[in-house]
Formats: sequence, C-alpha cells, structure tokens
Amino acid sequence: MNEALAIAAAVLAWFGAVVMVLSDARRGMAVGIVLLGAGLAFERAVAGHLPMAGVIFAGGMLAAVAGLWRSRARGWGILAAGSTPRVVLCIVAGALALYFGRVVIQEPADWQARAAVLAVGVLGGARLLSSSDQRATLTAASAVALAVALAAALVTPASGMAVMVAGALVAGILSGLPTAAGADA
Repeated sequence: MNEALAIAAAVLAWFGAVVMVLSDARRGMAVGIVLLGAGLAFERAVAGHLPMAGVIFAGGMLAAVAGLWRSRARGWGILAAGSTPRVVLCIVAGALALYFGRVVIQEPADWQARAAVLAVGVLGGARLLSSSDQRATLTAASAVALAVALAAALVTPASGMAVMVAGALVAGILSGLPTAAGADA
C-alpha cells in the first residue's frame, strides 16, 4: 500500500511540474508549483518523514503565494498556442524520470522519490532554460530549488531537514523576486 501511495505522490509531483511548464500566466504557474510541492511532500510523508514533508509543502505554498503576489498577469494561460513541444517534453521527461529512477539507479529504496526529483528537476530546468518570460523562469527556478533540496536530503539524510528548510526559503524568495518593467503585463 505504501508503494502505491509513493507512486501516486511521484505522479502528483510530475503533474504539478507539467502544469507549471504548460502555463503562461500566474494562476497556472501557482497551481503547478503547489501541486509539485504537494507531490514531493506527500512522497516524504509516505516515507515517514513528516517534518520534512511539512517543510517542502510550505516551500511550495510560499513560492505560489509569492508568485501570485508579484505578478499582475491574470489568468491561467495553460496550453497556449505553440505549446506542443512542451507537451512532448513533459511526456518524455516523465517517462525518462520513471526509467532512471526505477531501472538505471539500482538502489531499490525510495525510487519513487528519485523519479519525482528527476521529473521536477528536468521539467523545471527545461522551463528555466527555454523561456524568455521572467515570471516563468522564476517559478521554474523555485521548482528546481525544491527538487534539489529533496535530492540533497535523499543523499544525506542527516542534514535533510536543514537542506529542506533552505530549499523552501530559496523557492519562496525566487518566486517573489521582482521582474523587469513590462514583464508582468
């Protein structure tokens, strides 16, 4: 049962990253970062790390609220014209994250967490590097910060909580940074 819940959590994190990547307006990006934060937090909760789950969920919420507060661009902006390459990216990134998390890395424990980190990190990094929209890049950088924090916590469990707090704060700060004049129009 726990494995099924962990898989559901990883899928939720991937889906949140998909929503973030396919969004061009503040509501869509905010929902995406909340969903991916909830997925990563749910995965940690299923693994028995409740304080860490709370911190990563708070980081996702902080990033969403900061992004909504910063941006004036209204609407959802999901699946705008020309988003077909991003749809393909989301599907391929999810499949590759599953493959690498489950098959390539031979450690049987926490493969769902590795798959979620890979999916969120790859999709966030791709959005960060491919977008000229400052709002999208700041939101994507927040997603990458959450994924990197969870990856570091998986590698060094002793310092996991401190790393998660730092990642959550970085995600919130990045989403709240101001953009250039006219970027939020």
